[in-house]
Amino acid sequence: MATQPVDEQRSDVGFVDSFGRFVRENAIYLLDIVGLISVALKSSKHLVRANRRRIFYPLFMRQLYNTGVRALYINAVIAAFIGALLMSRLFQYIGNDLLSEQYGYLFVLVVFRELGPLISGIILIARSATAITSEIGYLRVTREFQVLYSLGINPVYMFLLPVFFAFPISLLLMFVYFDVVCIISAYVVIAVSDNNPVSFLTFVLSILDQITINEIAINAVKAILGGIVIGVISIHFGARATDSFDEVSSAISNSTTSQLMAFFLINVGLSMLAYTQ
Repeated sequence: MATQPVDEQRSDVGFVDSFGRFVRENAIYLLDIVGLISVALKSSKHLVRANRRRIFYPLFMRQLYNTGVRALYINAVIAAFIGALLMSRLFQYIGNDLLSEQYGYLFVLVVFRELGPLISGIILIARSATAITSEIGYLRVTREFQVLYSLGINPVYMFLLPVFFAFPISLLLMFVYFDVVCIISAYVVIAVSDNNPVSFLTFVLSILDQITINEIAINAVKAILGGIVIGVISIHFGARATDSFDEVSSAISNSTTSQLMAFFLINVGLSMLAYTQ
């Protein structure tokens, strides 16, 4: 009976070993993410204590300002371009006669449902999540967490909880920025280029009429889940940098890739569940 060549046996063993390592590493990664979320939820109940709030609240407000408020300019710039270049051009094909029936629906379909959440999430990842990963990685490499523990300070209230709560709120604010600026910029271009422009109130109402409670709820869920996952992943990878500053740059790269994949899956999955009939 013919036997399998040694090289082929080694190749098969190598493939099985690589596949097993891939499954194990990803299982550990998912368990770490779930564990961090569990720690954040369990620790949240202790915020009723005044001494914990004194640590948490200033850091939460700083994170909310840096992540949600200071992101306004870049979010608004991109929304202005999309409103001016895409939605205003789309209006030219629709016209005033079909404004209430078609344009509002298309605006909600393109911007409110998909582009607004997607671009806002990418901005959050690129602008804020990478900074969190870098900060946590730097603190791990310089052994600052050991200093905090020796002083009796739990890092959960300084790093995990502020991000856990600030990122979802910031992402929801960014959704609102994007939609408002996109509406305004689209109308400005329409008003300038049209000899008989529709009134701004009519234009806004045609869009608002298409936004249902279901649309708002889905966007809120996207913001909450997306913000939590992005924030927790950034902390997870930052905490894995322990030996050198080279690991910090690697952590930022791996964190960004994982956040983009996770956020795309959340957005696509929720959109398919909510809007596919």
